[in-house]
Amino acid sequence: MFRLHGERDVLFADGTSGDGFSFRWTPAWGAPAFNGGAGAFHEIWEYTPRALGFHGYWEQDHEGGFEEAFAKLRGLVDRGVPVQVGLHYSLMLPYGAKTSPRLKFQHETMGKTGFGHHVVVAGYELDRGTVTIFEPNDLMPHSRYEAPIDVFRAAWEQASQRGPRGYEPWEHHHPFEGEWSLHDGYGPYLMVWVEPGRDPDWDIAQSIRHSFRRNLKILSGDFPKPYAMFGNQWQIPRFETGAPGMAAFAALIQTGKVKDTFGPDGAPVPLFVRGNIPNHGVLGRAGAAGYLRRVTRELAIRGLETAPTASAAEHMQASSELFKVLRYEQDLAKAGAVLARIAAHEMDALADMTRAWADVKRITERSRTASHLNAA
Repeated sequence: MFRLHGERDVLFADGTSGDGFSFRWTPAWGAPAFNGGAGAFHEIWEYTPRALGFHGYWEQDHEGGFEEAFAKLRGLVDRGVPVQVGLHYSLMLPYGAKTSPRLKFQHETMGKTGFGHHVVVAGYELDRGTVTIFEPNDLMPHSRYEAPIDVFRAAWEQASQRGPRGYEPWEHHHPFEGEWSLHDGYGPYLMVWVEPGRDPDWDIAQSIRHSFRRNLKILSGDFPKPYAMFGNQWQIPRFETGAPGMAAFAALIQTGKVKDTFGPDGAPVPLFVRGNIPNHGVLGRAGAAGYLRRVTRELAIRGLETAPTASAAEHMQASSELFKVLRYEQDLAKAGAVLARIAAHEMDALADMTRAWADVKRITERSRTASHLNAA
């Protein structure tokens, strides 16, 4: 969406959100998580467009219900503005599985698992009764699919998890104390979008000067609040965040203190396959690496030291590649070993970013000179 409106480096945009630097886990049911919660997404959505010089909007729970919300969505699409929506995504999987090998795998391995997800709506056909969905966690040739409007409506409404008896857990969501836990939950008809037109006074140096410190805090675990668990926070007795938390979590797996979980029906729930490692691991880390590469470039054309940020970018890219393995690893011992390697890379990235901070703080003091541009 940012690329469509003028930010050519989509990985820089992803890295600005801070998502690729985050990590959290809970010993209550052991599931590692990398992002979640209405508060987390809202915080990212408020921060990222502003950091990139755009205006972002967030709406949900329209008074006129589906008809009002769907009319608003269609009006945006008619203007050429794609709309990000929050859905009960399990209901959409059968349609995404028709075009995407990854979604087919998810559909087959997760079955009825209830989970929420954000996708982009970029088209609709009222005569055919379909909406056009773009899945952000997939390769472009497989990311586009169509779904019936009535299925989309149900998924869009159920993102709130509100039923006749109040908030109700989705079938086969994560277990907690003998019951299925709740998902993050939004108001129904959640939609967010970016308006065209970048602020002409936007300055990438100012953006980096603020976002780098923020991302450093997130990676170190000093900013845990926006990066919520997939579940209700009041059910969590203790959690750790950032690269140090990831290293601690990997160690607990390797010592046998964290194990695969079981659902209320007694069925085993593999820790690393059943939706507990979303593609925030793969794509989020790629975004973090892209962000750090852009920071490195901007430091270089201002004559500032680049080695630490370049090294941090390589470590986050290595983390992304390892997450491609972890995403599909069902064996807990093997998964723990992969996660330990990921944590080691991210601890090294944290050390690199800590060293780089002294130079990044000076980025707004330096001009982008012609000689530096030519050298870069």
